[in-house]
Order: sequence, then C-alpha cells, then structure tokens
Amino acid sequence: MIKGIAELHHIRETNPAKAVDLACREFESIFAHQLLKTMGESMPDGLFGEGLASDIYQDMLFQSIARSMAETGALGIGDMLRQHMQGLNMQEDGSSGQGGGR
Repeated sequence: MIKGIAELHHIRETNPAKAVDLACREFESIFAHQLLKTMGESMPDGLFGEGLASDIYQDMLFQSIARSMAETGALGIGDMLRQHMQGLNMQEDGSSGQGGGR
C-alpha cells in the first residue's frame, strides 16, 4: 500500500496509471477498514477480551483484513472508482481538444 503522499506523487510523475490504481486500492482499504470497525462494535467482547490492548489488536486485525480485501478487490469499490476516474479523464481529454474550434 501507499507509504506516504510523497511516494504517490513520485509514482504519479513516472506512471500516472499506477498512481491512480494505488490510490483507488488505498481508498478501498480505508473504506473496508471503516466497515469492519463499525461491524466490530456490534460484536460481543470475547476474542481479545476487554481494554486498550484488545482495542489495538482488534484494530490491527481489521486493518489486515481490509488490506487483503483491497488487494484482491473483494468489494470492487477500487475498480469502480478507477473506471469513474478514467471516464472523467477521457471527458477532459475530449473536451479540451474541441474547445478551440467553437
């Protein structure tokens, strides 16, 4: 996953398509993590017990699962976002070429 915004900026300069792909996967990972956290709040305490350590371990588990979900594209959110962004990019490319002749 993305280690920082500087890494994403560097990748965007060298390979814009890869940068979009990484950003979309990162978004899917964050979204999945939020879903898992919300669902985890409804689970009874039991797997990790109670307390701060339990909260940390549970969050680490949710982050790991969310990362795996994003890498496999299990939710499909990253793919939909990428397709949408590519569609917007095509619209911008098409409209910028037609603007001068009107």
